[in-house]
Amino acid sequence: MSEIAWTDALDIDLPLVNEQHKELIALSNSLIQAMINGMGKDVLAELFRELRDYTSYHFDAEEKYMEKISYPELDHQKAAHRKLKDEVDEFSTRLLGGQGVSPTEALDFINDWIIRHILEMDSRIGVYAKGL
Repeated sequence: MSEIAWTDALDIDLPLVNEQHKELIALSNSLIQAMINGMGKDVLAELFRELRDYTSYHFDAEEKYMEKISYPELDHQKAAHRKLKDEVDEFSTRLLGGQGVSPTEALDFINDWIIRHILEMDSRIGVYAKGL
């Protein structure tokens, strides 16, 4: 199990959005470190609270930026954001409701979402913005 490293491939040429993406990666890396130190389950609930809060903040900022530049895929992005928020809420409900979420399952979810969403969707925002 290893941490997510920031690479040039994740850079979408939008400094503010990049910084927010780095924060999402830092949250994921915190979970990895907790798991390595045998504390994964102890910090999972707090991590998901932080992830839910920061995700909402990030998505709101990203959507406002896309509105400002009249990004043509805004509705698609908003739908993806809603889906992710729902998935994070589902994880949180399972975790806090005692149904259990393994740290590995949570980590896989977070890492897959961060990498996939940045590379497949957010990178197009940067390309569009450069063309303005």
